[in-house]
Amino acid sequence: MTREVKKPEVRKNEILDAARKFFFQKGYDQTTIQDIIDELSIAKGTFYYYFTSKIDLLDQLVDRTTSEISASIKPILNMDMNAIEKFNKVFQVATAVSLQNIDVFLVPLGVMYKDENTIIRVKMYRRMVEKSTPLLSSIIEQGIKEGVFNNPYHSDAAELLMQIVANLDETICRLILHEDKTLEQLAKIMVQKTKLYLDAMERILGAPKDSLRVYILDDYEEMAKMFYKKLRDKEDV
Repeated sequence: MTREVKKPEVRKNEILDAARKFFFQKGYDQTTIQDIIDELSIAKGTFYYYFTSKIDLLDQLVDRTTSEISASIKPILNMDMNAIEKFNKVFQVATAVSLQNIDVFLVPLGVMYKDENTIIRVKMYRRMVEKSTPLLSSIIEQGIKEGVFNNPYHSDAAELLMQIVANLDETICRLILHEDKTLEQLAKIMVQKTKLYLDAMERILGAPKDSLRVYILDDYEEMAKMFYKKLRDKEDV
């Protein structure tokens, strides 16, 4: 039977979409490369043309989603807002997009926090920092000019802030995965930790106290509960 020839980007996205479906239906560990090959009726060589391994496939699936997040926040730079409004908007939009793609981030939770995948996890966080730092740097530079931020090192400050955000994400993920607490207790801890990190971010920027609302705490508790519930539901399947 003659195989359909498709443009490389189309074929690659088809493989990523198929992987996403199987990862959520069967779980990452239970999904095989052969599952994806059979689903799309492609040759094994076609798969390995685009991906070196299953972990590379997962890595690129997450990369595609983080790229979508970056694309969604870039227009904010040109909005008619002051720096604090832009800063908060960036994180709120990124959080909204992440929630819309919450299942994409559930797959790496069980995989990336295994000790043997530490290197992969670090690489993924570094990529997130690299993509977001230039955007934040531009906003911080605007804030310095407006007098609402008091940190002359806008590029370094942006990188440090993204590292803090990545650390907060990892802290919350580890809580979800390993803490033996009720959902309400866990959500409360998450909110407390988020307040701590927000305070640290304000101090780094020299921003007015309680001016940063990168996470809306009233909504964050519900978000944390949803994230927790989805993960636990997957474990019970």
